[in-house]
Amino acid sequence: MDRSENALLPIPVTENLNSGKLLTISSTTSVQPNVLLRTGVFTPVGRRTNANDVKAQDLSNDLVNLDVCQKEGYDLVTVRGQRLNIETDFKVWCGIVLVFSKYGYSSNTVKLTFSEFAKFCSYPSRRFDKNLRKQIGDSLGRIQSQSLSFRRKNSEKAVHTGMLLRAMYDGEEDIVELMADETLWDLYRLDYQVLVSLRVLEKLPRAEVAQCLYLYFTSLPENPHPVSFERLRERLRLETSKKEANRKIKTGIQKLESIGYLSGSFAVKNGEQYYLIDQRYKKLEAAITGSLF
Repeated sequence: MDRSENALLPIPVTENLNSGKLLTISSTTSVQPNVLLRTGVFTPVGRRTNANDVKAQDLSNDLVNLDVCQKEGYDLVTVRGQRLNIETDFKVWCGIVLVFSKYGYSSNTVKLTFSEFAKFCSYPSRRFDKNLRKQIGDSLGRIQSQSLSFRRKNSEKAVHTGMLLRAMYDGEEDIVELMADETLWDLYRLDYQVLVSLRVLEKLPRAEVAQCLYLYFTSLPENPHPVSFERLRERLRLETSKKEANRKIKTGIQKLESIGYLSGSFAVKNGEQYYLIDQRYKKLEAAITGSLF
């Protein structure tokens, strides 16, 4: 339901969402660093979106606690690269995280078969065809394009690396090889980690705004503050008018409510729209059918 203009918005105390819990990576769930969910790294990429538009994002506040920053005194961190979509690129990124959680950390390079990697990306075996190979190959290229730059204010010192240093795919040999920067292993230990359900994303086919909103909402702590549409517009990086962006955001939230993930209410204060989260249902307990995963 909607609440009236200038409604009093509660400011509840926030807590660590997964404090003390062991999070398990699998083909249906992925553990993601909170920063990658709440910032605009993975965004909706519609037909009218310039997917090749490269813009830098300032992640200094989110990544300043990385070991490389603490040891070298870097206080400016930016990420720059092609826009990453939620339909393919996030699945492939989840596969990369799963690969290194199983085979990495002792080495920064992992080689495996395409079928194993595609399974790690949660694709069913019936999809293992030439088209999927091309989709995954293109996605690896986009993810590899994400460069991370670490700098010091008022200094000439800097280092440049990436979410993925190198990605090699050999279609003839059916081999995928991934190389990561081992100095960034602690990226996955920053802040608190979030368990992302790939099955929830599957409940939202061709609904990229709703999928990205799910990633953002699932990254929030317990009893979150009211979320402004201004913040959601910033997260989604929608290339449209404010009015149209707000319409897409509201529709996306309603989709999350309709599949049973989310319950809450809309409010308006000082001319800005807000969404007040009452409950998030990790297993879609609020679905009309009442079915659980």
